[in-house]
Amino acid sequence: MAKYSAEFKCKVVQEYLNGDIGYTALTKKYEIPAKRLIQEWVGKYRAMGKDG
Repeated sequence: MAKYSAEFKCKVVQEYLNGDIGYTALTKKYEIPAKRLIQEWVGKYRAMGKDG
């Protein structure tokens, strides 16, 4: 499984939270294997902020 930097995760989460693009489109744009990863990143961001 690929490892993603905190900066990359934050960028993807911010794009999603800005409402411009959905999970499926983000997986294609950044070649992330599953939208579930992004959903987890967003959940952690919402629960713990940038440090999550």
